[in-house]
Amino acid sequence: MTDQERLKKNALCDWLVKEGIGDKSIEDAITNAEILAILAVELRRKDCLACVLEWYAALGQRSLSDEQAIFVDFGLASAIAGERYNTRWQWEQPTLARELYLLRRAISNPRFGGLPPHNRCMILNNLGNRLRVAGRYVEALGCWDRTLELEANFGMALFNRARTLAAYAGCLADAGKSAIFLFVAHQAVTSALAPTAVYTHIHDALSIEEARKLKVWIESVADIPGIASNDPLAWPDDSGSEEERGYRRWCLTRRLFLDPANDLGQYTIAAADSLWLPSHVVPVDSPHTFDGFFDQMKQEYVSARWMLYEGLNAKTPHFSDRGVPLYATEARPALSLAVEKLKAAYRISYSLFDKISFFLNSYMCLGIPEKQVKFREIWRPGEKSPIRKEFDQTGNWGFCALYWLAKDFFEKENDEVAEPGARSLSDIRNHLEHKYLRVTVGVPQARAPDELAFVVSRKEFEAKALHLLALARAALIYLAIGIGFEERRRAPGRIEEQLQELSLPPFLADAEKV
Repeated sequence: MTDQERLKKNALCDWLVKEGIGDKSIEDAITNAEILAILAVELRRKDCLACVLEWYAALGQRSLSDEQAIFVDFGLASAIAGERYNTRWQWEQPTLARELYLLRRAISNPRFGGLPPHNRCMILNNLGNRLRVAGRYVEALGCWDRTLELEANFGMALFNRARTLAAYAGCLADAGKSAIFLFVAHQAVTSALAPTAVYTHIHDALSIEEARKLKVWIESVADIPGIASNDPLAWPDDSGSEEERGYRRWCLTRRLFLDPANDLGQYTIAAADSLWLPSHVVPVDSPHTFDGFFDQMKQEYVSARWMLYEGLNAKTPHFSDRGVPLYATEARPALSLAVEKLKAAYRISYSLFDKISFFLNSYMCLGIPEKQVKFREIWRPGEKSPIRKEFDQTGNWGFCALYWLAKDFFEKENDEVAEPGARSLSDIRNHLEHKYLRVTVGVPQARAPDELAFVVSRKEFEAKALHLLALARAALIYLAIGIGFEERRRAPGRIEEQLQELSLPPFLADAEKV
């Protein structure tokens, strides 16, 4: 930016601030707020950022249409992020949870699908970036893939996907999988640098330069032509029956396999639950405690996944449902074995998060009393305390991702959450376990007359169960990655220790899984 350009932009900022939005229409006010936010971030004008935040607060008090609400949420998230730009990265990002909340609320708005593709791309891309900052690479990649479904040449999504895949590759213990991640990252960054790539942001020139550097680096560390000649992404599906292939396609499409490669897309190479803990040091008298615990969580996850699949795809009542007299009350209830399988999948998925915190309490030697171990609360010794030094000192993005994923859950009234639907996830779980969850065939028009029930339509419950299962998958991947980071951090302190390598037990044969 030349001095003359800077002067003009500063003058525009001053004019916009002087004009204000008090007498503007909602549309004009939103437009002016967006322009001022972009200029304030570019020029690092904190006074203008403070002003635009006041504008968005005022807009939030006005009667907005759904479409206007989306643009206000998007603009406010961008303005809030401006306070965080050019600061040192750290686990605790004071504004990040709010940014995530606003962008997710914009995307979940019923009018989001009716916006022009470019606007949807911008919002999805920004959400992906916020998730990346939080270490949540699994969910970030999903955002960029949704962006690229709308606009296959959206340059920033291609670049962001490429650099995240490259970082993901660096933490995988399997060298072969790591090479495949770099191969796909190379494809994405090549597309980001192609003449067809679409860029629209003022800072895109910097990203293009970073993309060039990333492409050169990938080519220096990975045999891209060699990987391409074997093309592991084109391997055929040679699994058993058509029923099994249908189930595996369903898992691949929804990215539910416990294999990081499923985050690359719907490739047969990922159609297995091959995630395991990296090599780690344990007392010689309890060699496989953590492996056994992790395997138990894996088994619970894959069982919940199958029950969800069966519950979603049941076409007729099960024979066990016949001859069970049930009243057709209003709103008409969804009562069947299929719905109970959905509920079981939901319970199991939700329970995995506290089990992960129980695992971390032991592995990280946190010393939290067993009955006080909770996924939301494990990260701090007290509600107002800083993040535990055992976590924050590591620079471990796997554990960082778990910390930020915990903000998708609601425990008590003053919790800061990053997910608009966090409270309903908790309410459903609470009513499933202890009270009365009423699943209805259609969308209920009103609360149940006796007010004992938490009422949810089957369609909404299915969506929440699927969402929760996907979160559980991400959490297990982050846990494994976090253990790998932590073992590398601990390694220099073990130089003088006498370590004994223990052989791994054999895998259970499928025929033994009874």
